[in-house]
Amino acid sequence: MEQKPGFIRNNEEWIIWLLAGEFGGSVTPGTLSARIGLPIDFLHDNLLYLERMGLIGLDRDPGKKYPEEIALIRLAREGQSLFEELKERPEIGDDLFG
Repeated sequence: MEQKPGFIRNNEEWIIWLLAGEFGGSVTPGTLSARIGLPIDFLHDNLLYLERMGLIGLDRDPGKKYPEEIALIRLAREGQSLFEELKERPEIGDDLFG
């Protein structure tokens, strides 16, 4: 299990990184929550923000209420593009100037 890279700045980037790099593009909220180590209600706003930005898609279960209404998190094309950008970032402490 990979630790969070130093160049990841926030939960949103960490979610994208894990979706693309570790989970193959989709994950259940429970699995993501366990992997990140935060309860889903802590991540809920991050997921809604990523959905509004078009970086992920959320499948909802209409029979459930907050925060369990999210059934599946899917990486969108724009999220994959962000993942590719994140891969190009230098690690913290890398010599940027050669």
